[in-house]
Amino acid sequence: MLPANKPCILYIEDDASSRSLVSRVLSMDYEVLTAQNGLEGLTLLQRRMPDLVLTDLNLPDLSGEVIAARVRAMATQNIPIVALTAQTDKAFRNRAMAAGCVGYIVKPIDVAALPGLVKEFLGGMSEHIDEADRTSGTRELQANISEQLEKTLRQVQEDNAALRNLERAKTAFLTQVSHELRTPLTVLSGYVQMLNQSLTSEQTVTDMHRELSKLAVDSTKRLHHLMNEIVVMARLASNQLEASMAPLRFQDVANEAIDEYAQALQERNISFTREGEAWSDALMADWILVRMALSSLISNAIKATPDGGKLTMTVQREKHYLHIIIADTGVGIDPEHMPLLFKPFFTSIDVTKGKTSKTQFKGMGMGIGLTLVTRVIEVHRGQIWADSMGYDEEKLPGSKFHVLLPLPELPEAPVTPTATTTPTPPTPEPSTVQAAPTVAPSVAPPVNPAG
Repeated sequence: MLPANKPCILYIEDDASSRSLVSRVLSMDYEVLTAQNGLEGLTLLQRRMPDLVLTDLNLPDLSGEVIAARVRAMATQNIPIVALTAQTDKAFRNRAMAAGCVGYIVKPIDVAALPGLVKEFLGGMSEHIDEADRTSGTRELQANISEQLEKTLRQVQEDNAALRNLERAKTAFLTQVSHELRTPLTVLSGYVQMLNQSLTSEQTVTDMHRELSKLAVDSTKRLHHLMNEIVVMARLASNQLEASMAPLRFQDVANEAIDEYAQALQERNISFTREGEAWSDALMADWILVRMALSSLISNAIKATPDGGKLTMTVQREKHYLHIIIADTGVGIDPEHMPLLFKPFFTSIDVTKGKTSKTQFKGMGMGIGLTLVTRVIEVHRGQIWADSMGYDEEKLPGSKFHVLLPLPELPEAPVTPTATTTPTPPTPEPSTVQAAPTVAPSVAPPVNPAG
């Protein structure tokens, strides 16, 4: 008979069904604590020292051998440690015994025999391996621990670097948002007040009134576009954006995006050239999202290009895709920035010195434009990437942004050769965007696409 105070068993196992089974089998005679990973098990050990430890060897964070070694180091008394695992390989057994396990139970467990085995291990029973196997197990255990330590250190370094980049990006984003929102609101407020005062004091509408009104409207539009980008970005990030797919001609949506910058291109003497044979091709796409993506790419090209430069948009058909290339004769892209180019909130401009603008040379945005573009292209099962010869404000190597959008599949040929009617395509229904995978195109990009 066991004493009234039941011995305490700690069982470390990542599989919930196995934890439940062993707990039920042993709970009649023992107090059973369970942990779903190695770190949780070691935390329980710090709070309460059990009378015996059962542990799986293949855990998601720490191996059973490492846990056994840590228990040996932490325990104030000799606690029996027993491996309970599906691994039947002798090498696993040798490593477990070398790490300090006194027993090795292979799954599937014998529910009738398990309580008795636990009682025997609590009573001092210990399995043994010969010296050669122990030496081999110790050597492999040391190598495994060293490898695991190296992987952990590398992962910690990568995580720390990512956190530092995220912190910098967050700070830059907050700074840019405050600039972007404050500027149009300040301008809008000032012009509206001036317009209000003029209309109050004067009886007739003059050119000044019209100019003030136009400036107020322009600032309102800028603020509206900015807020649209933020809302779309938030919805894309949470997979809550509805994309309304419908037939459209690429040139129609592209021209609308280009016309948005007609005045800026004229003021900065930047030429815009259309090339390629596929401008009139049809797509199944969301007009608003595609227009927003093209607008962002054109804006970036304008901001990268000094006055007097040249922008070219080429649209060509490549197998099952429409290949859009937006090229500029601007400052180019630093190779070190390529991996970060499409990441949220990344900007190569010093946010404490740059000026917020969608069209000025080296104008500053919020760092979400290219991320938004990438998500929009992914939603349409397309692909985006960039290439550049580098960054140089004197030589102006320029850059190219490539977008692949899938062309709609052609309808099957009619069964009757004499049929003259064209079937009407079904009206598409809006679909909720999920994290759609980027479809690998049949046209290989020259560089690895960022996404």
